[in-house]
Amino acid sequence: MNYETENGVILTDDQLEKMAAEYESGEWEGHLENVVMGVPKADDADELTVVSFRLPKSRVAAIDATIANRGMSKSEFYRQAVDRELLALA
Repeated sequence: MNYETENGVILTDDQLEKMAAEYESGEWEGHLENVVMGVPKADDADELTVVSFRLPKSRVAAIDATIANRGMSKSEFYRQAVDRELLALA
């Protein structure tokens, strides 16, 4: 799959995976701009809503360990997981 950045650069899944591996290993030479942490801002057209579902305790424990290691919130983790799955199924 291809992704277009705000400035028109096209990136493939392979390129993103390579950049992620470089970032995770500390070898990435890029830079990040406009990184916004926290709850996404809701606008009139896309209001946020609460979603609730059940998971096995072992899976919740694995998620808790993952988010603790990455310094992210549960909501951020779940939003990213849903976004990745929606992109994969598109």
